[in-house]
Amino acid sequence: MNIKPYGVAVTDAIASGDLSRLKEAEAAAQAHLDQYGDVATLLPLLRLEIAKLEAKKSY
Repeated sequence: MNIKPYGVAVTDAIASGDLSRLKEAEAAAQAHLDQYGDVATLLPLLRLEIAKLEAKKSY
């Protein structure tokens, strides 16, 4: 099974109580974090850049 590290997949793994599924979810989440960094921290920066560009575009 190959799960994506999204909220539903992680919460489903938790709800399942299946140790192998939990470990797979953990590994997928860690791999995502290692590859892309902390998306939750970067999201506000992304939104700020979008707002800047949209403000320029409105002139």
